[in-house]
Amino acid sequence: METTLGDMAAGGFKPLVDDAMTAKLTPKIIRLSQRLLEIKKSGRFVLLRFHHDADGISGAFAISEVFRLSPYQQNSAVYSARDAVRDLSNIAHEERPVVILLDFGMNAESAEGLRLLKAAGAEVILIDHHPASKETIALADFFLTPWEFPEGENPSRYVAGYLASEVGRACGADTEGYARIACAGDKSSLLGHEEEAVRKALVLDYLAANSGFGNNLRFYKNVLAKRELFESMYGQADEKIGEAADKAMKGMKERKAGGVAVFIIELEKAVRKGEFPNRSKVTTRVFERLVRDGPVAVLGAGGRTIIIRMNDAAAGKGVGADVIAKRLAATMRDFVESGGGHGKAGAVRIKEGFSGAVVEEILNILSSA
Repeated sequence: METTLGDMAAGGFKPLVDDAMTAKLTPKIIRLSQRLLEIKKSGRFVLLRFHHDADGISGAFAISEVFRLSPYQQNSAVYSARDAVRDLSNIAHEERPVVILLDFGMNAESAEGLRLLKAAGAEVILIDHHPASKETIALADFFLTPWEFPEGENPSRYVAGYLASEVGRACGADTEGYARIACAGDKSSLLGHEEEAVRKALVLDYLAANSGFGNNLRFYKNVLAKRELFESMYGQADEKIGEAADKAMKGMKERKAGGVAVFIIELEKAVRKGEFPNRSKVTTRVFERLVRDGPVAVLGAGGRTIIIRMNDAAAGKGVGADVIAKRLAATMRDFVESGGGHGKAGAVRIKEGFSGAVVEEILNILSSA
């Protein structure tokens, strides 16, 4: 039975997570669910563009449970003017169309594309967990982001697929499973990592990396539903990660820093941009191979990114991956463009050619802990 607006207003919705951040987000989750139900009732055309990973796909699954829509995959973190023009061709003949951007599009670089949507008379809804630009969210008719409350602990871990799934639940849909896949895909600790959710997230990431633009949502659902095909896809994805991890470990270096065994791997020869697996997955697989009882950290370096993975013993020494990323962003502004994460997993975006210097500073931070 579909939840009514009156039920939600009476407090019938209870989030999957009970913490301070979710309490702040819940009123907006309910308001967005009310808005989507109103759009559903009106029969307006809805175009959903979702980011090409397990988080974005899971969120798209959740929103598609609310009403019929036209879903399209987005293989970039930026909603460009070219993207907008492409979408305008799909909504040109629709009256008061709705465009939802999920798991991307809140960055400043997306403002130009959003302006074109607004100029065409579209209602724009943004759901994202990446740092938000004030310029971009000002263009949205509605936005849902944990970065509206940046004083909270690691806003990014409230991933877009989780947010979309909570919206779906507030609309009366059964979307909890999608929330778990989204969290597993983006390594968020919000809901734990059930084995089946982890496996589904890996398969979705693998499929998305090998799919181009277009409407792939039904195909992704079919793969998850057909067990034999799903297992075959999972086996291929797992094998590719293993092969890449083998390559990354060939030139691996080990250093000691503040009692932490730090393993440094170079990812340039192991990972190809735009292909599966990505740097994060390879670094995680190497970490899983090396982790033991004592403090362990793995640094995946290559190009303009350094991936950080730490076990409980290393993060428990007082300098977790999120702390390291924040310190680097504050003290190495000439080299580090951005950074974030949580206690055991983080990433730093750096300028080309400064990988070695940033790795050495990470070692210094760990040594001083």
